[in-house]
Amino acid sequence: MIIKTSYSNTPIWKDIHVHAELPAPLRPLEEIIHNLWWVWNEEVKAIFENLDPEEWEKSEKNPVVMLQNLQSDITENVVKNAELMDRIYRVYDKFKQYMAVPHNPDRPSVAYFSMEYGLTHVLKIYSGGLGILAGDYLKEASDSNVDMTAVGFLYRYGYFTQTLSVEGQQIANYEAQNFGNLPITQVMNEDGTPMILEVPFHDRPIYSNIWKVAVGRINL
Repeated sequence: MIIKTSYSNTPIWKDIHVHAELPAPLRPLEEIIHNLWWVWNEEVKAIFENLDPEEWEKSEKNPVVMLQNLQSDITENVVKNAELMDRIYRVYDKFKQYMAVPHNPDRPSVAYFSMEYGLTHVLKIYSGGLGILAGDYLKEASDSNVDMTAVGFLYRYGYFTQTLSVEGQQIANYEAQNFGNLPITQVMNEDGTPMILEVPFHDRPIYSNIWKVAVGRINL
């Protein structure tokens, strides 16, 4: 006797990503926050703070988190604020002009490899001075319009903070980074699936997802 098997109760798992949607007049900010050009642009950071000073501090000055958490009444007031909206559009125009400058084809292209990049406290992929130096190289390369591509690692646990136990012992506290709250973009294949890099390692391969960080005109 053949018994038909039903798979109706078999769970089908899907990834669901939820993002807050800004009003259309504020959409330029979404483009700006996903390019670390804002990191060395004080005018942009001042705008972020003016949007909602309390949320700016609460988000630890992470514009990605701040924009996701902005309340609707705040965004409505911002849209009605002609002076602030004018500042947003002016800085967006400045950003677009900055990004539109083409590379000089007569200059050599550069591949830059580093284990860490100190670009912003929001992106915890550095721990010390050499990381800060590597991050400064990328910022300067962007401003100098160098045709550069940087390669590094996106650490789930960027670095730890230390606390003291009641016995006076140092305790390392590791806090995982939530990639959805970072100014990064996952690289996808044409069919919409994540691009995965296969790296041979001894007797087995290692598979790695690929993420992109826009650092002005430089891709990391």
